[in-house]
Amino acid sequence: MIHFKIEDGRRFTEDTYASKSEVKAAYNSENVDSVWENVLSYRQFFDCETDLSDSSSSHYKVCLTRNILAHAYGLEKKLSQDLFHLLSLPAPYQQEYLSNKEFNSLKNAAKANSVPIAPETLRKLQKGEIENFNSKFYILKAYQEAFRYASTLKTIDLVSLENINKLVSGSSLEEKALYRTEERKDILNPLTLVPSESIPKHLEELFSFLKQEEIPSVLRALGILYFFRALEPFEYYNEETSALFAKAFLADDGFEVSGFTLDFESIAYSKGEYTNRKLLETETSLDLTYDLSYFLEYLALDEANSQKILTEKQSSSPEESVVSTDASSSPATGNDIKVESKIEYALPSFPVSQNSPTALEELAHKLREVYPQLKKKQAHFYAGHCQVGLHYTIEQFKECENTVYETARTSMEDLANRGFYKKMQIGKKFVYTPIPLEHHD
Repeated sequence: MIHFKIEDGRRFTEDTYASKSEVKAAYNSENVDSVWENVLSYRQFFDCETDLSDSSSSHYKVCLTRNILAHAYGLEKKLSQDLFHLLSLPAPYQQEYLSNKEFNSLKNAAKANSVPIAPETLRKLQKGEIENFNSKFYILKAYQEAFRYASTLKTIDLVSLENINKLVSGSSLEEKALYRTEERKDILNPLTLVPSESIPKHLEELFSFLKQEEIPSVLRALGILYFFRALEPFEYYNEETSALFAKAFLADDGFEVSGFTLDFESIAYSKGEYTNRKLLETETSLDLTYDLSYFLEYLALDEANSQKILTEKQSSSPEESVVSTDASSSPATGNDIKVESKIEYALPSFPVSQNSPTALEELAHKLREVYPQLKKKQAHFYAGHCQVGLHYTIEQFKECENTVYETARTSMEDLANRGFYKKMQIGKKFVYTPIPLEHHD
């Protein structure tokens, strides 16, 4: 009996994150209550409550299954690799690549706002080569200004969020942000909007959610897009604001300019039947996983296309691959997108564990400078538990870092997925043995 419970849960959670209606379709039956109970029972071991809530103050959860974590952390690893490849290109190639990414964002904004514009005209608009342009193009210039502002942000907070919305709305930074003040029903948005008077409370929850480090960064970025659909906090241009804020969040969370290469616009603008079904499933179940896992697949495909382009640029580059952090080496035009590298390429080696608290802190700090995607507790634990040949457990992480078991488990799983530990099973127990960092890709 236990075997069937686990199999039901794994089949409809790991293989595919199915809704109850999809389980019914799989069995061609309306009566799947027992199977669905097994699915929910399985999922509860991976559930993580978020700080986001609906209009009744009930909190959303996200189910951090093995499959979803593997896909999320796999995408994050590829984004870091893309950043390395981009920064290893000559400056002109970097600028061309990033300019094309900005162009694609503008093209998506034009399509979503029903602005007919030829690619050649859009490219001239992007480069500032059109002095007197049609008024219908103002939204594109505003979006470009907001895009470039977001790409320079050093802090992600309410002020930066408001400023993105002001710029994309065509307002100046000195003006007040225009929040939604009335209740309304968006016929293109299937979600029930939270009351306008509770917008400040929900914005606080958003920033609290963005600090939930047990949830992968890419999932939190996608959570921004869902949150904006459920809240529509601003009077205008919520889709554009959410896409740019998601990019800025990823950039600030350690992925730098790679965060601005992902196509969050297409997700924010998506209004298809299948998308709406996922949104409604998320709203009624308070399970963000339906929405996040669906769009995570899209981001993975988008990144794969970017990786292909970068690989082609590397192979066609006439110069040696040299990382340049000197902004003066880039063409000095007002339309340039600056790339600043924070990556150290002489990776430190951590052959043995450190016992001194001071040495531990210093080593953990240096580790995070090289691998900014690591959480503080992960870096601290690894610095003290990295002796090759030894084996460490989730329980050790829990005790050493003073966390709950689930946080310790997801932290160790993350470290294993990122290649810091090799996960092994001894009897019924999982242990983790360090992999020397000089062997990393």
